[in-house]
Amino acid sequence: MDPNKEKQIILACRAGNFEGFGELYEVYIKKIYSFVYYKTYHKETAEDIVSEVFMKALENIGGYKPSRGSFSAWLYGIARHAVIDHFRGSRPNINIEDIWDLSDEKNLEIDLDIREKLKEIKKYLVKFSPAHREIIIMRLWGEMSYREISEIVGLSEANCKMIFSRNMAKLRAEIGAAAFAFFLFANFLTN
Repeated sequence: MDPNKEKQIILACRAGNFEGFGELYEVYIKKIYSFVYYKTYHKETAEDIVSEVFMKALENIGGYKPSRGSFSAWLYGIARHAVIDHFRGSRPNINIEDIWDLSDEKNLEIDLDIREKLKEIKKYLVKFSPAHREIIIMRLWGEMSYREISEIVGLSEANCKMIFSRNMAKLRAEIGAAAFAFFLFANFLTN
C-alpha cells in the first residue's frame, strides 16, 4: 500500500471514519497471522489472537503516534502483547520469553509432515536466545524489514541486522548449505 494512502486511512479512522480500515486489514492480515502462528503453532489460536489484534487496533487507532514508529510496527507490537497475554492467561507458569515454542497438543490441526518439518526447525531455533529467535522469526517468516523489527524490539536497525546475520552464519556453518536452504524456505510449507 502506498504510504500516503495508508496515512490518509489512518487519519480518517482517527477522525471516526472506519470505512478504510478494511484496506489496512487486507494489507497486514497475512503478515500478522504468520507472526502469531510462528509463536503459537496452532491455527485456531492464531486466528483468535489475530482477530483480537485487529479489534484492538481498530479500538485504539487514536493512540497510534506516527512519530513513535510505523503503523506496521505498532500493529506488530499489539500482536506481540496479545500473544504474551494469551499465554499468561492459559499457562501462568511459563517463561513468557519462550512462547514461540508452545503449542496446544490437544488440537492436531497441523498436517503430520509439516509438523515434523517444524520440529526440525524448532530444534535449531532453540539454540538462539529468545530475543535473537524473535528477530529471526520476524525477518524470515514475518518478512519484516530491519527497520520494522528495530521499532518492535527496541534495538537499532544495525544491531538487528548484525544479530540476524551472525545467527544465520552460525546456523549455516552448523547445519550445512542444503539444510540451511530448507530452513530458510520452510515458511512456504505452512502458508
